[in-house]
Amino acid sequence: MSDLLSKLDRDDSIGTHLFQVKPKIMVVDDEPTNIRVLSEALKNDHDIIVATSAKQALGLLDKGERPHLLLLDIMMPDMDGLEMCRRLKMRQELQHIPVIFITALIDTDSEEKGFEVGAVDFIRKPISIPSVRARVRTHISLKGMLDHMVELNQTLNERLHQLDQLNWRLMQEQKRDRAADSGNLYEQAFMSTSEGIAVLDHEGKITAVNPSYSRITGYSEDEALGRYHDVLDVRVDKRHNSTSILDYLGVHNHWSGEIYNRRRNGEVYPELRTISTIRAEDGQVTHYVTVFNDITNLKETEQRLEELTWRDPVTGFPNRALFLDQLSTVLKLCHHGGMATAVIVVDINNFRYVNETFGFDCGDIVIQTFAERLRNACHEDDSIARLSGDEFGIVLAPKQWTLDEAYRIALQVFERIQEALREPVPYRSEGVLTIEATGGIALYPTESSDMPSLALRHAETAHRNAKDSNRAVAVFEDSMSENIRRQMAVESELARAITENEIAMYAQSQHSPDRKLAGIELLVRWDHPERGLLGPGEFIPFAERTRQIVALERHIVRVCLGMLAQMRADSRKLRCSINISAKHMAEEDFAEAILGLVADSGYPPALITFELTESVMVKDVDAVVEKMEKIRNFGCTFSLDDFGTGYSSLSQLRRLPISEIKIDRSFVLSALNDSTSADIVDMVKRIGESMNVRVVAEGVETQEHADFLKTHHPGVYLQGYFFGRPAPLWTFFVEKSH
Repeated sequence: MSDLLSKLDRDDSIGTHLFQVKPKIMVVDDEPTNIRVLSEALKNDHDIIVATSAKQALGLLDKGERPHLLLLDIMMPDMDGLEMCRRLKMRQELQHIPVIFITALIDTDSEEKGFEVGAVDFIRKPISIPSVRARVRTHISLKGMLDHMVELNQTLNERLHQLDQLNWRLMQEQKRDRAADSGNLYEQAFMSTSEGIAVLDHEGKITAVNPSYSRITGYSEDEALGRYHDVLDVRVDKRHNSTSILDYLGVHNHWSGEIYNRRRNGEVYPELRTISTIRAEDGQVTHYVTVFNDITNLKETEQRLEELTWRDPVTGFPNRALFLDQLSTVLKLCHHGGMATAVIVVDINNFRYVNETFGFDCGDIVIQTFAERLRNACHEDDSIARLSGDEFGIVLAPKQWTLDEAYRIALQVFERIQEALREPVPYRSEGVLTIEATGGIALYPTESSDMPSLALRHAETAHRNAKDSNRAVAVFEDSMSENIRRQMAVESELARAITENEIAMYAQSQHSPDRKLAGIELLVRWDHPERGLLGPGEFIPFAERTRQIVALERHIVRVCLGMLAQMRADSRKLRCSINISAKHMAEEDFAEAILGLVADSGYPPALITFELTESVMVKDVDAVVEKMEKIRNFGCTFSLDDFGTGYSSLSQLRRLPISEIKIDRSFVLSALNDSTSADIVDMVKRIGESMNVRVVAEGVETQEHADFLKTHHPGVYLQGYFFGRPAPLWTFFVEKSH
């Protein structure tokens, strides 16, 4: 017995270091550039073994090379990386080597296949050297730790088997033996290791723990001894329960893996663990030995590495690789679920100027602000990523849309982005910075919608086209429907029409209750060089879907008021109504821009009425009222057009500083034969009277309409074809003056 104790005392294998020499890394890649980059990145801390094909790598392994880690390219001729990894994991002497795949593929299917064949991680191309070093270091540490724990477990297994011959239980009861003959052995083999160790009897009761067990779990030796290990071992993840591990041990005698456990104070922590069985000569289990370590720091490093791999450090948004992964999922949903989406690429105009003028600190602030406003402008389930520099990508959550609907939603998103950017970005003492954006849109599904990289490239192509043509946003042509192509053509031609003065000014008369000329409503036509004279329905709806309506309406106000101011003096006594869209009214500088145009024209403000629809009250009524008050204080008035067709409440209506309400023509046209329409006409007239504002009935097209209104509503102003069709503005005044 003393000879056996002496043998155990002399055994010092537990003190072995994780790695006594540089760890070996085998790089398997058929691209010389990748081999060079990886070798340069790792050669200082690792010994590098290079193979240019899977066949060559397997040959080196057959000759006895045993790398600690294998960096394996997926796409290789003859035998790809997936097949090599599959063969590697089928061989017992090689299956323990961790494999990290090197790949340019970003789809989830490729990743799933890689993990299925046994990979532990992926390195994406283009290769990031800091990411490679961090991932290799993490997995080398994890493997070294596991190897050390397995070795420690095996050593303890052997010693406990030998100590069992000396009556293990007796030694536990007689603690003086720890400091006596076997003291040095026990200190070295059990007490001083940094790993937690617990020895269990065949029933699972704890018979011994070391100090590291208490340090990691929080349970003292007295609390642990004699208790069933399952009571203290509260695993959080359910994949590795006690029954499944015991079943595995019953066949293999050894188990290792990562689990999440809970300390005595309830704190959850990640744990690397090995368990082995000790059997008597008859094969019966006498003990279990579990060796474990807290790998919290390692997991935190992995988490930080994961963030660097998939997240932009400045904004926290997904990076290009993760965006392409998300886009792949979205396109599959579109392809299989009959859905549609849009990919939007957007960047900051002249961002280089910000960096060069104010420095990179300011640039980061602008990027962070831009990212925050993008997030606020998009829907919650849309995906946003920082692709590079100041370029961001957005993919709309797929819905059961047509391509036209997806296009409309994408434009709305881009308009919200533009609206969000109107608020300047504050920066230190330099004051504020104003930023603008340019966007490109690609719509899906299309015939080429299966490839996320191609979808993103299409959006980037549209983005470049927008830049080249000095437009705010453009759409990739191959993804357009005929309606979208038509809209894009109209938008492009309309921009030219404004600069070439192709917008013609027309007017329709308004009459007082006694049928005298009281004013005009300005209407516009497009004198198209190829299609002829186009009515407003041919182009106004297209302009309203973008900010082009703003430029168009300001052009109309400027030209119209300028023309009126040049006419004879008697024309100055005629009130002129000009339509304004809700989108134009929402512009931050609406009031200032309109007041500037009125002042420059020289036309009396008291003769100018701006017609709005109820849709102006959908958003921020306070802001709408404030703008209207500024303009009214200058002398202009407001009319509420198409009343009764919107969704405003009477309480909101009373807040608007209006001087006129117009009954929608649909109610006037049907009032003769439909009692409901007649009641609505009467209701609107009464509302106008209660608010002490003028009431105008549109749609007076026949003698019967005029007589009906004269009989039932004698105080209402009249407008419609019965009094005359719209005519060119110049002609109108010449005719009316005679």
